[in-house]
Amino acid sequence: MLMRSVGGMFCLAVSTAVVAQNADYEIPRTQSAPIIDGRVEAQEWAGAQAIELAFETSPSENVPAIVKTQALIMEDGEQLYVAFIAQDPRPEEIRAYYRDRDNIRGTDYVGILVDTFNDESRSFEFIVSALGVQFDATNDDLSGSYDSSWNALWDSAGTITETGYMTEMAIPFDQLRFVDSEQEKTWGIRFVRDYPRDRRYRFDNVERDRSISCWACQFSKISGMANVTPGRNLEITPTLTSSALQSRANPALDSWESPDVDFEAGVDVRWGVTQDMVLNATVNPDFSQVEADSAQLDVNNTFSLYYPEKRNFFLDGADYFNTQVNMVHTRNIADPDYGVKLTGKSGSHSYGFLQANDTRTSFLIPSNERSSLASLGEVDSDVSILRYRQDVLANSSVGALLTHRSAGSYENTVMSLDGKLRLTQSDVVNLQVMRSETNYPLAIQDSFAQDEKLDDDAYLLEYRRNDRQWDVWLQHINYGEDFRADLGFISRVDYERNTARVGRTWRYGSERFFDRVRVALDWDETYDQDGLKLEEETEVFFEMDGPMQSSIDGLIGKSKTYFNGQYFDEQFNQVSLSIRPSSALFMSMTVRLEDVVDFDNTRLGESLRINPRINYQAGRHLQLDLSHNHQEFDVSDGRLFTADITELRSTYQFSVRSFVRLIVQYRDTERDPSLYVRPKQSRSKKLLTQLLYSYKLNPQTLFHIGYSDDGFQDDSLNSIETSSRALFAKFSYSWQP
Repeated sequence: MLMRSVGGMFCLAVSTAVVAQNADYEIPRTQSAPIIDGRVEAQEWAGAQAIELAFETSPSENVPAIVKTQALIMEDGEQLYVAFIAQDPRPEEIRAYYRDRDNIRGTDYVGILVDTFNDESRSFEFIVSALGVQFDATNDDLSGSYDSSWNALWDSAGTITETGYMTEMAIPFDQLRFVDSEQEKTWGIRFVRDYPRDRRYRFDNVERDRSISCWACQFSKISGMANVTPGRNLEITPTLTSSALQSRANPALDSWESPDVDFEAGVDVRWGVTQDMVLNATVNPDFSQVEADSAQLDVNNTFSLYYPEKRNFFLDGADYFNTQVNMVHTRNIADPDYGVKLTGKSGSHSYGFLQANDTRTSFLIPSNERSSLASLGEVDSDVSILRYRQDVLANSSVGALLTHRSAGSYENTVMSLDGKLRLTQSDVVNLQVMRSETNYPLAIQDSFAQDEKLDDDAYLLEYRRNDRQWDVWLQHINYGEDFRADLGFISRVDYERNTARVGRTWRYGSERFFDRVRVALDWDETYDQDGLKLEEETEVFFEMDGPMQSSIDGLIGKSKTYFNGQYFDEQFNQVSLSIRPSSALFMSMTVRLEDVVDFDNTRLGESLRINPRINYQAGRHLQLDLSHNHQEFDVSDGRLFTADITELRSTYQFSVRSFVRLIVQYRDTERDPSLYVRPKQSRSKKLLTQLLYSYKLNPQTLFHIGYSDDGFQDDSLNSIETSSRALFAKFSYSWQP
């Protein structure tokens, strides 16, 4: 292996090496671990395998990369070491900012994607920015799931130089899952670099064929890692949380209650029984959510809003429970005292088991027009989830899922069978069949007009084709009236829908003003289980990507919609614009004008939605993110309501490990009560503020301290009055004995 200097940076020239059969590269073993400081020293990486990122895969397709990038890889039996030497003819234009973990959008970064089972279906992603900010994710081609909320414990650093930047990573093998054997292994692997300038360029070490719809099946192959010794593969994470909460139900009449001071201690355990089997357990866990969810506009909406999972115990191995339909949405498990989870893969078989309790039991009660949230209050329920999947043929699978939740006379059980068949490199058929059985207690029966015992079926059948030019989606989905999936996110039942979508994409590369243009036509029709047509909808979509990382997306559509015994002719138009005119500034705007049903009063109205957003990076440390959501809704007799949500997230990032963040969410809804059938407040305002300091050594070893308050105004108040306020702190430490 030869080494030479290029412009103050060094590059490695690899001599001819013997690699395993069917492998493109060999991972060498080193006897001395490099120091992960973002400085790629020649003597530390002298024995590494060097790999060039020679191809630009976006926006142009498989042409020579316009800048030089070299990846270095080696291992020592305990960790996988990866370095990048990213050259840049104009290093002053490198987009590098100090950000919180996983927040790398709009920055220069490099990374490695690893298919550790070499099954061409599931992969891990490890990305690092020019300043060492980490991003990691899991990607499951078979279920179509991409999960960036997954977090691993690994080390990284980045340094900007006179000729570009360098990064280094150390990924412990105990953070990965792979076949547990002492023999040499072959993995799928891909090295990537994002180079955001006027366009967002992507460079890879291997070409990408857009006529092949799977991702991991296009990785190169790398062999090595015999006798990998990941150690005891045990993580113990004790957690301590404290909070002091004050509240008053009616700020105009009530005094502040005495502070409710609470201290909680818990522990999470992660044990890699083998490299392909992981046991997670938790006792008295901290499931508090430190940071407020992003605000969503929910006026004139009849279905429940979706919020993603953010809690570590549920995130590890979450992809093992995925199916085409969202049957496992763990935010439904609100406040458990304990939990245990086993996930793993053996050959072509993967499996997952989760058992927990929940001290606050709530669930959705859906119909074909709306969904409602029901609660049993502070009643303990038992939760069990069992998942099995077997890989068959080439990039295909069959699987089964069982979910069960019970509390006294309440019970919900769902059984599911699913399969994915890849007919060709571009064509896929998905099938899922589900059956649920539910028992409701008397209180739920009376409050929500439900029968005591319910059972019903649901199924999905779809065909997808994706190639370089065409995308086709055909789907039939059917949910019985009494189907319930209380551990999933199924907010609508009692309907069957047929959907057909055909799209055509033109790709031109960076030499044209628009480097990508897509046009699609979508049609769907929906019936209830008695054959009544609920909706027939036709839409035309267009998408265009251009200079300054700009995009223009739009749709024009119409539908005949049934609601509350009447049909309405709806019509909608939407356009979204986004642009990044400089490395520090991102702007977007969405405008939607539509004739849509007024669900409160069963009539047609005209709605205008405007959603601008500005993200500004003031230097490398301060980021300002301001968004606004405005909706005005008119009916024949006047303005029904005006609703506004404004959210500011301002973050000062001291380093890649610590930040202070201010969040302000303001909601203001004005209604004309005379235009409503039922009584309504004429004005509703809410104001939430949160100040948070965070220090993260890694995703498990961290410290948070913060203050938040929440206030509101209605017709009984003259201004916004604070109704709750809290001080909170959280400390957790990941110990690896």
